[in-house]
Order: sequence, then structure tokens, then C-alpha cells
Amino acid sequence: MKNIFFTFLIINLLSCGEAKNEVSDIYESIELPALRINNTFVQPFRILKTTISDASKFDVKYGNTDLTVGYVLRYYFYTGIDLNADKTELISMNIQSFALQESDNSEQITREAISEIRQMAFGSQEFKEFIEKYFSGCVDSSKVVNNCVYPTVYEPVCGCNGLTYSNSSAAACDGVTNYQEGPCP
Repeated sequence: MKNIFFTFLIINLLSCGEAKNEVSDIYESIELPALRINNTFVQPFRILKTTISDASKFDVKYGNTDLTVGYVLRYYFYTGIDLNADKTELISMNIQSFALQESDNSEQITREAISEIRQMAFGSQEFKEFIEKYFSGCVDSSKVVNNCVYPTVYEPVCGCNGLTYSNSSAAACDGVTNYQEGPCP
């Protein structure tokens, strides 16, 4: 009986070691690590897995800020970026996975990831702080509508935040208070 117990114990210890290795392998594969962490969760940061393989694609400016989309995700939204993944998804700090639309456009993926993050418990506060710091007077975070449904007609508008929206309804869903017709330059 003792032999069976010890065998069972050894198997469990080995399988836990393998699970730890899988998690550390994920951390090691992140080319653009999160710049801040939050130790109150299973995982201290989020992971954006993307099919994009070129890190420089995350060097484009986020709206009319002087920040890159990569920096915004990594610093303000505690998100590491795993390049050249099999699919595009966001993995939350509690290891929940959110499928994102496949794209080679880092700005689009970043905006979609932030849209998911702002619906999370801590993410909503991170979003409010980011908006207040960079888009105060332009985006009203109290008017942001998560999972907003708007017409699919493409009549682009440029929000006062420097982001292009497919139409004025999409801008309103993101709490944008002012916009001009046409895409942003």
C-alpha cells in the first residue's frame, strides 16, 4: 500500500513540475514583456498572443499620444506581447482567454485588446486612469459602452483622441465626445 501511495505522490509531483515548465515556457516566449505587474492574480500580467512576428509593428503611435501601441499595452495595461503565435488572443491575469480578430494591424489588435481589458475588474480602472491622463476632455469614460452594437456602414470619423472609427456610432460607443468626418491622418 505504501508503494502505491509513493508512486502516486511521485507521479503528481512530476506532473506539477511539467505544468510549471509549461507556464515558464510561455513567459520565456514573450518577446515584449509587460512593463508593470500586479501580484494579486494567478499570473501577474496579461498576455496578448498575436500572429504578428515583427516587434517593430508595435512601434506605431497610439492615437494622438507620443506613446507607441506596444508601450501602452505593456505599461498602462500590464500586458506582455507574445509575437508569432498560432492565433490572436488575450490571456487575462486569471488565465481566461479572449479570442481577438486576426489582423496584421497592431493598432487594431491593441484597440481590441484594450476593449476587452476595460471590461475586466482591474482593467476598467486601468482604462479610466489612462483616459484621464491622455484623453481628458476628449473621451468620457462614463459614456463608454462595452459590447456596443452600431451600424456596419463605413463612414470613417477621426476622434479627438487621434483614432479612426468606422462611423460616428462607433466613436460614441468608445465615449469619444468630438470627432471630424474622415479618417485620421
